[in-house]
Amino acid sequence: MPEAILPRDEPIITTPGSPSHTRRASLKVLSRNIDKVVLGNLLFDTWYFSPYPENVLFGSDHHSSKTSSNGEHRNGHHEKPIAPIISKLHVCPYCFKYSISPVDYVSHLQMHVKENEAGPDHWWPVPRTALKVYDWGGYTVWDIDGEQEKLYCQNLSLFAKLFLEQKSVFFDTAGFHYFVLTYSPTPDPSTPNAAKTRGRRRTSSGTNRDFGLKTQVMGFFSKENLSWDANNLACILIFPPYQHRNLGQLLMAVSYKLSGWEWEDSIIGGPEKPLSTLGRKSYLRFWSERIARFFMSQSADAEGQTLFGNVSKKRITFAKEEMTVKEIGDRTGVLPEDVIAALNEMGVCDALPRKWKKKSGDHQVPELAEEALPTTMLIKRSQILAWAERNNVDLVGPVKEEGFLGEWALSDLNEDESVDTSSAEGSVQS
Repeated sequence: MPEAILPRDEPIITTPGSPSHTRRASLKVLSRNIDKVVLGNLLFDTWYFSPYPENVLFGSDHHSSKTSSNGEHRNGHHEKPIAPIISKLHVCPYCFKYSISPVDYVSHLQMHVKENEAGPDHWWPVPRTALKVYDWGGYTVWDIDGEQEKLYCQNLSLFAKLFLEQKSVFFDTAGFHYFVLTYSPTPDPSTPNAAKTRGRRRTSSGTNRDFGLKTQVMGFFSKENLSWDANNLACILIFPPYQHRNLGQLLMAVSYKLSGWEWEDSIIGGPEKPLSTLGRKSYLRFWSERIARFFMSQSADAEGQTLFGNVSKKRITFAKEEMTVKEIGDRTGVLPEDVIAALNEMGVCDALPRKWKKKSGDHQVPELAEEALPTTMLIKRSQILAWAERNNVDLVGPVKEEGFLGEWALSDLNEDESVDTSSAEGSVQS
């Protein structure tokens, strides 16, 4: 490996296996067909089976006998316990092409080095057709069309399956867009040509001679082009070496922003369900923090006082101290069932005594003369603040409105759209 690609003074980082300790001990062995992956200068364990074509990995003459009786893997799991058939897979950190040969891997990376020498605009770990949708603090989210960049998205999906238990789309990527998260250290302002551009197309400072290692792909989420359930996300993954940095929360926030829920007459959606155990845990945290920011803010806007440029935000009229679950969802972009799940997870609701109203007509039985009104839950801002402190919640959202580009860019707020939520407590009707 050339020194320019893999600095000798940087140790290889090894990360542990899947964080789900409740999984059956045998499942990891049954699932995995690859033991470890090399991604740039990182080495880490895989978690699950991924359907990498064996004839591509080993050659067209290779025939595997380690399949089920019908010659296929069932749901990504082998019927009999077997060891991974590949001890180490080398994956390109720029295009996600793969090889089991270290020699071929180095040769492939040298090809990227030559591309970089041809011009700085060639050197980003995303396709040239990728569009920036978010750029802030060194973190950039790129929109990649799965139909236009099939090979890149197929390779990315195969790599992602090594760490996702539930993923079914690997090769038919035409119906999806992939939003890839990259990170580049913020350039020193004193460095020449370090000014940051804000164009929609890929740009580079021209001073980065690290051959891409400082600009790394850290994760992604995918989204269907046409979702009948208005899903704003199909699958999401932060690569294992970069987890536990709240990057998943960043991508979730971007997915909600790009869903356009704030637009007039738009439809509020959420992630594709059912969620995995880890996915549900992550989303409950995301929804809870989003709702907490909504109740603790000075305006009834979960993401700050912002609007789109040429469209108006949904306008909700409600009493300051009483709201329905749907109204909370309309102001935060969260589905009502997800609002309920988050409030239950937070434990900040107190049920008020149920109210009854008399039915019209002459009823002989007293029990039939009244009907119960919807249950009212009391939410105190002090309880939300206490929950936020216990869980180390940053009341500033994971994304900055100033970071969105193009049609998603920040615009001014109309004063008459803001709603005061400064009262000490309020009630919610379910």
